[in-house]
Amino acid sequence: MNPSENPAGQARQIVRSHAVGALSTLSVAMEGFPFGSVATYVLDHQAQPVFLLSDLAQHSRNIKHDPRSSLLVLESGAEEGVLARGRVTLVGETSVFEPDAHLRARYLRYFPEAAGFMETHDFRFYRMDVARVRFIGGFGRIHWIEGAAYQATMLDELAAAEAGALAHMNADHQQALRDYCRFYHGIEASGEVRMLGIDAEGFDLLCKGRRLRCQFPAPIQAAGEMRGVLVEMARTARQDAEG
Repeated sequence: MNPSENPAGQARQIVRSHAVGALSTLSVAMEGFPFGSVATYVLDHQAQPVFLLSDLAQHSRNIKHDPRSSLLVLESGAEEGVLARGRVTLVGETSVFEPDAHLRARYLRYFPEAAGFMETHDFRFYRMDVARVRFIGGFGRIHWIEGAAYQATMLDELAAAEAGALAHMNADHQQALRDYCRFYHGIEASGEVRMLGIDAEGFDLLCKGRRLRCQFPAPIQAAGEMRGVLVEMARTARQDAEG
């Protein structure tokens, strides 16, 4: 089954398509009360959120006291109103961790301005270990999803090959990237388009300052499948343009 046809896949697609959510932690200053804050995140290859947080931030202090937390991500762009939009609440435990070189590079591709923060002593990486997910796809589409079902398949070889594949696409296949923007999102790209990340279910583009998510027709099972899927998607987009 295509991930976009099941609740776990739909939840991942919403979270993958955004970079900002409401991070809720348990307050230290007001014991027993929830504390909500805006937080940016990048997903690892299992679709678990990774944050870069300052030790001085209230949510960091809360997490160190009690790791239980949640991240709410609201789907953007729906015309029907906010309550008709899809939204996902990831619930789990968030803790400090040290990302490997691939994940650190992935974070910087999505947030290049974070390079300066990484050099300071009071910013640390945190990752949420998702235990359960509440997914609301709109009126009447409400699901609880267990963490194991939400997590995407981790392909170590894909994580290792990601940076090289992105460099190749960005340097040699700008026309294909522009075709993706037009066909899958209805956006005509006149300037440079950058591919930010690739995972087993799709890829992210940066076009005119907007982040655009493109889903694969079906998840890939190995890094070697990536090229063929990208070529086929580009061919489909180009044939549409040629009529």
